[in-house]
Amino acid sequence: MVDFVSGNEEIFIIIYCLILLWVNISYLIDYKKIQKELREISSEDEIDIKPEALSFLVFVLVFNFFRRWLLYLLAISITGSIVVIIVTSVLFIIGLYDSIFNYSLAKVKESKMQLYLVVMDTLFISVFAIYLFAF
Repeated sequence: MVDFVSGNEEIFIIIYCLILLWVNISYLIDYKKIQKELREISSEDEIDIKPEALSFLVFVLVFNFFRRWLLYLLAISITGSIVVIIVTSVLFIIGLYDSIFNYSLAKVKESKMQLYLVVMDTLFISVFAIYLFAF
């Protein structure tokens, strides 16, 4: 099993990129529908989770690690480029800010940061996948 993985790291990274692209593009296609449904949710219909709870924050951060930040770390380690380090640092800061400060339903309804972050992630993942194919 180790021999199979050790020679095919790039294939697994490309598969990971394709999965993230699929998730991002699906979100972008359904964005207007998601926003419409979010606006229809009243405060009475909100779930009984305290978004300011530490366990919720840990869940969001772990989710974002696998959803975004792991790819940023892979891109930095594979390319070693200062441009990639700068771009991923900016994306990381934006993602961390969104994770920490846009936690309530009211803030999610009015913030477009998630949309912008998904667009930037999609572009980043696309360029990185092309880089992996080319080199």
